[in-house]
Amino acid sequence: MIIIAAVITSWVTGLWSCEAGRKDLTEKEKLSIADYINSISVLTQHSNKVSINFFTTLNKIKETAKPEIELNLSQSVEESLVIYQNCQEINPPASFEVSQGYLKLVFDLRNRSYNDFEPALFNVLSDLDVENSTSQISQSFLLMNMSDEIYRYFQQELKTSGEKLGINNLTIIDSAILEDKTLLDSNKISSMIQDYKSVTSLQERRGVALISQTIAFNPQLINEQDDYLIIKNGTQISLTINVENQGNVVENNIPVKATYSVEGITKPEVKEIKIGALNPSEQKPASFTGFKAYPGKKCEIKIEAGPVENEAYTTNNTVVFKIMMEK
Repeated sequence: MIIIAAVITSWVTGLWSCEAGRKDLTEKEKLSIADYINSISVLTQHSNKVSINFFTTLNKIKETAKPEIELNLSQSVEESLVIYQNCQEINPPASFEVSQGYLKLVFDLRNRSYNDFEPALFNVLSDLDVENSTSQISQSFLLMNMSDEIYRYFQQELKTSGEKLGINNLTIIDSAILEDKTLLDSNKISSMIQDYKSVTSLQERRGVALISQTIAFNPQLINEQDDYLIIKNGTQISLTINVENQGNVVENNIPVKATYSVEGITKPEVKEIKIGALNPSEQKPASFTGFKAYPGKKCEIKIEAGPVENEAYTTNNTVVFKIMMEK
């Protein structure tokens, strides 16, 4: 409020200096300009505060829980929208229409930057649409920088409009929300995102997957026929397949189940095991032995891993293999 009071005092003083310039400003016009100055000063100071809170949240993101990050970023979006809407409702005095147009664009760009940033951040942290979301984050910082450039045009236009009316010291507080210009560098953005993703508490992802390419049968696979894998003759069937932790937290006691169905036999054979500690990105084998062999019959083995607690995507938790043992 001290800043606003100082600015208003400066502008009101400037209004009286118009006696040395134009002689035809009425008291009503002077008050209208003073009210306008007051209104845009409040909006600008609020915009600066939103920026400070936004970047404070980013600077503390590695030590802040996800719900609090979401709350803080959402608040930035909401407040910036209110600032833009309030600016839209201001009717500038005559001769200040151009400067008001610049200011509307400033707050529009800032609102768009905050609005686009929040979903893009949580998308990349969840490995969803990473390329487009990373680009959207870069675009958000670019919009912030554009708003700062246009704000300087606004300041100059406001000063020029005042001078035309004989008000020679019409100024307004500075407003530059993107102080770190390195955020305009795509490499800096990529580095920042990787730094954020290294913190488990920021965005916990949990999920396991079966890696179908790692399947190995005993007896050995010899060829394929239509949809069936043909394996060598034997008395029993064993298999091994890798399970991968695709989340960012250690998983323990992961259940893995194999269901063996045979053509003409009603009851399938089911075997279950558990995999112990599995680190993020680590793979471990799940092995099943002792399935009875039925040479010449069509068989199917369905393998299921997990799901683990809070697993969002389970489409890669199940694989099915159609097999037939040679006679």
